[in-house]
Amino acid sequence: MANPFMTGTTTQQKTQDNLPVFKEMAWDFGKNCFILNKDGSHVYVEKNEAIKVWVYHVLKCERSRYRAYFDDYGVEIEPFIGAGPNDPQYTAQLYTTVKEGLMANPYILNVAAVNATHTGKNVEMELELTTVYGPIIMNVML
Repeated sequence: MANPFMTGTTTQQKTQDNLPVFKEMAWDFGKNCFILNKDGSHVYVEKNEAIKVWVYHVLKCERSRYRAYFDDYGVEIEPFIGAGPNDPQYTAQLYTTVKEGLMANPYILNVAAVNATHTGKNVEMELELTTVYGPIIMNVML
């Protein structure tokens, strides 16, 4: 499936001026579910709050596994599970994979890994995202 963010054959510079406002359904990260109004309708968030929701869902989706998503959606985390030691080189490869998955979104201009912490089999990364709306710092568990 084609990436819905990609339109036409020319590459446009990523700026806030030529992109519509980014919107997503609000997500409760603690309860891992949508946030709903009292009448049961979805709450929507915009700009950087919406990008946080999008990033969370992309990192939870293995790339090319589900036909419902376009080819660039998700990250390839499975090759890293149990495949290598928890060392800086391993973390750098994981970061590169995460960055590649997140850069598919035209609203994200850059992704930088600020810090990575290994806890058993988990890696917690602190990512600094530069978006068309400004910077975001997110902690993600992979």
